[in-house]
Amino acid sequence: MAKRSCRRTTDENLIHKKAVEMRKKTDEQLVHYVEDRVEKARSEGFNCGKASASKKQDGAKEFIAFLQLNKISGIGAVTINKLIKVAEENGYL
Repeated sequence: MAKRSCRRTTDENLIHKKAVEMRKKTDEQLVHYVEDRVEKARSEGFNCGKASASKKQDGAKEFIAFLQLNKISGIGAVTINKLIKVAEENGYL
């Protein structure tokens, strides 16, 4: 037997209300609703990808700055310059 409505939590009531609204929609309304949700998810994914790309560039800049400021044995000025050159050629900087 289904759970009685008087024993539902507020979250369960909200979910039930949304489900009832969706069941009352026509086929055309459902198709538009689903297409809008898909487009929203796609645009959010694109924006997340864009944000992670800028973080990637920031991370590369921070790494190069760290190498330049800190003396690490085995990594000299020539090696750092080579890393900067490769990073600029590949679009990391």
